[in-house]
Amino acid sequence: MKKNIIRIAELRLSSFRNVLNGSFRMPSAISKDSSAPDILGIYGQNGSGKTAAIEALSVMRKLISGESLPGESREYINIDSMKASVSISFRIESEESCHEVRYLVEIGDRNGEAAISKESLFIREDGEREHLLASFERGDKVLRPMKMMKAITCNSRDKRIDLLVAMKMSEKEDVSVFFSDDGGFDVFSSLESEQNRILAHYIKTLREYAETSFIVLSTDDSTLHADKKLPITYQVRKNDEVLTGSMLLDISHAFTISTADADFLSKLIEGMNTVLDQIVPRLRIGLFIKGDAITEKGEKGVEAELVSFKNGTPIPLRFESVGIIKIISMLSVLMGVYNSPSVCLVIDEFDSSIFEYLLGELISIFRDGAKGQLIFTSHNLRVLEMVGKESIVFSTSDPNNRFTRIRAGKDSNLRDEYIRALLLNKAESISGTADSHDISRAFRLAWQDADEE
Repeated sequence: MKKNIIRIAELRLSSFRNVLNGSFRMPSAISKDSSAPDILGIYGQNGSGKTAAIEALSVMRKLISGESLPGESREYINIDSMKASVSISFRIESEESCHEVRYLVEIGDRNGEAAISKESLFIREDGEREHLLASFERGDKVLRPMKMMKAITCNSRDKRIDLLVAMKMSEKEDVSVFFSDDGGFDVFSSLESEQNRILAHYIKTLREYAETSFIVLSTDDSTLHADKKLPITYQVRKNDEVLTGSMLLDISHAFTISTADADFLSKLIEGMNTVLDQIVPRLRIGLFIKGDAITEKGEKGVEAELVSFKNGTPIPLRFESVGIIKIISMLSVLMGVYNSPSVCLVIDEFDSSIFEYLLGELISIFRDGAKGQLIFTSHNLRVLEMVGKESIVFSTSDPNNRFTRIRAGKDSNLRDEYIRALLLNKAESISGTADSHDISRAFRLAWQDADEE
């Protein structure tokens, strides 16, 4: 039986950060073709909502994985609003059918802290209207629609108590009532009746997807930290099982690592080198073992250091460029996106520290052959020359319509169209900046004012 293909179809934001309203659909959801490479770059001026989209995707990944609402979530609610909402749709294809499942979360204020106030799951089959699967509002003691509540409890007092306890736990821990172990995941995923099997199936399917194939990298997750700690996010296949995770390695000096972790890291590096050698000719990395050691947990381990090899000579990895270190940190998950149709990798500031030509080459390679989804923000306009208009969304200066696509002819260059629109002031909502003469005048006036003081 063919495995389900799961892809993000749409993201909608309301009063989230500086986005009062904004949404975009992925290219595969527009074309309804999951076999095509699915790349989406988000471009726009500083402060126009690019990172807000990445943060929203990160929040949804955590909730669907069963994790709690992030502690900084109070900052996600727009300063002029009482609540924020994020809605993410997934297109789920099997041999028998194709459905779009939408998960909606509302974040409100609870005693000065952010908290989940409402959750809903919707479903829509191609060509049909969307309808509600289940919804739960905090403080309520029922699941809606009521027929779903009755179907789940089956008029059983014990099952109703189990569901009420799950609802209460989800409120206390600020986790999803549908997807979290502390919420009702066990209750919902064990549903067996014909009426509930659809809800149970999609809850289990989406949680498994979020845990293994939905990866969001903030700038901190893909760059070398100030204290020389390098995050390496990985996705590997082992015995038909997908393992996704991350390691934070101190590359400022040699570090102690367990023997098992050292073996895993060495195999991970071996796979990465196959690609790295092609991206940066004659460059390979390795784990240089200095000797035996004991870890802080008392496990047998080794003292090791990450090194790069150029022409066979080992050099501590910390002496490599920031751009090469960034590529290394996310190379494993990029390999996953290229080879698996249900993997989605989200990267904030993908272009940071990466050579413009290399960035363009990577994007063109993924455009032509990637099986999964790649969503990223960038400022480098080189990418606009490498992909079609359906693969680019521009963030705007209009908080009520934060994301838009530019209309461009079939054979036109999207980068040229974008720059032309800015120069001719035809895209004021996209640029959101003043005329260059006004900016120049402001610089002069500011200097004169300072001189007068």
